[in-house]
Amino acid sequence: MPGSRSPCLLAALSAVTLATGCMAPNPTRPSAAAPARLLSETEQRLVRDVESFVGQAMAQLPAVPSLSVAVARSDGPILVRGFGRADLEGGVPADADTRYYIASSTKSFVGLAMALLDARGAIDLDWTLAALAPDIAFAPGVRANEVTLRHLLSHTHGLTGEAITFRLAYSGEHDPATLWRLLGRLEANERAPLGTFSYGNLGYNVATLLIERRLGRTWQEIVEREVLRPAGLDQTLTRGLEAARARAAFAAPYDSLAPGGPARLYLVKQDDTMQSAGGMYSSATDMARWLQLNLAAARGGRTAIPSAVVAATHRPVATMDERFEMFRRSGYGLGWYSGPWGSETLLHSFGGFTGARAHVSFMPGRDIGVAVLVNDEGAGFILADVVAAFVYDWFGEGPEAARRAGLERLDRIVAQAAQRAGRIAAERTRRAARAWRLTLPRQAYAGRYCSPDYGTVAIAADGEALVMTAGRLRAVAEPFDAEDAIRVEPVPGSGTVLRFGVVGGRVERLQALGGEFRRCG
Repeated sequence: MPGSRSPCLLAALSAVTLATGCMAPNPTRPSAAAPARLLSETEQRLVRDVESFVGQAMAQLPAVPSLSVAVARSDGPILVRGFGRADLEGGVPADADTRYYIASSTKSFVGLAMALLDARGAIDLDWTLAALAPDIAFAPGVRANEVTLRHLLSHTHGLTGEAITFRLAYSGEHDPATLWRLLGRLEANERAPLGTFSYGNLGYNVATLLIERRLGRTWQEIVEREVLRPAGLDQTLTRGLEAARARAAFAAPYDSLAPGGPARLYLVKQDDTMQSAGGMYSSATDMARWLQLNLAAARGGRTAIPSAVVAATHRPVATMDERFEMFRRSGYGLGWYSGPWGSETLLHSFGGFTGARAHVSFMPGRDIGVAVLVNDEGAGFILADVVAAFVYDWFGEGPEAARRAGLERLDRIVAQAAQRAGRIAAERTRRAARAWRLTLPRQAYAGRYCSPDYGTVAIAADGEALVMTAGRLRAVAEPFDAEDAIRVEPVPGSGTVLRFGVVGGRVERLQALGGEFRRCG
């Protein structure tokens, strides 16, 4: 469960407003990201074509709640606008300034912050685990004298440590002392040893824990000081969510494929689950600025942050031959994948979590970048990529070819969404037919179960129902096809089985969330 989840556009010079599915057209308002220059005729046509395509996509996928898009060049944004509703229940429209959770797209910001500290001599990306944590007796297989910050930030560290990523990203049950202790529990990753690329959250979590201890500043303070403030990204947040939600619009998480959907999901990020591998909310307005900065740096232009350092984060540290949907991946730098798109190189940093998806990418050779933010884990998850691909095809293959390819991809999403929704409904019906196989009364399973690695799981009996909580996570249990076991879905869409250990008529243990728990209350 730890890690990122994989599984109804304010135009600069356009007054076009499109309906989004069954919903009323969005009002648009001027954005701080509006271009400071007049758009060329080509750019104006792009704006019209992207608006038309996104409007058609949202009409064909009316359950997708909202989508916000930024298209930018090195000299400024071309298009920044929202479609649909950021909050269906509240009727809040999505616009250029709506905050979306961008999940693992955070890594590109953290990678740049670390690179800036390294360039200034405040840290050294070649510092090792052993040098940064001399008080920890790492297991020999960890190779603490060899694993560097650069390995951690490029996913080539060869380590495993699921308890750290679980606490930071999901339960929120952590403190500095606990996390430092868990560093000593790191193990060697036999499937991806040191030097081998293996994507995950652990490397960024460990790197920032080490640097926080060394510099006496949180990763949020570092990123805000080094990146967000210099770049003028004043709508991008790493903390202070409760206060921010009271004064600005945030996109609520949904699953557009849930039976009777779109269904609002309960699991939203709080300050204690905003972690360095995926701990940011941002807007299309700020994403346009972020794309502009990275494009300008990649093309050798002047930027508010030293362009040579920004460009250095784009260069691959790790190599691989992978594919994510339609995007090939051949390299990974400090927060950015790179790979071919036609004859050009595309850099991208994607993010996904329950009810959230972020596509952030740019193509230096054509001086164009796209960010698509979606508050959906259903059909909207892939729609984000299809919208971005439309823009790149538009410049590479031409408007008509881009539209044909885009509509073909859109037809596939519609068909796949219908199929997946059917499978989800059938699976729920199948699970509903299960019988409970608990050997004791419900109250016997109630109590607190503790793990030194994973924290605390609480089971409460509410009549015939069993309810699990683990920090920020909660779920009502379902029957499972094994004795003294239940199924829960604390992360919507990701079920897991809890297995109770009964000894002498008393529940003493719980196997859950990847760890072993003992009754502690």
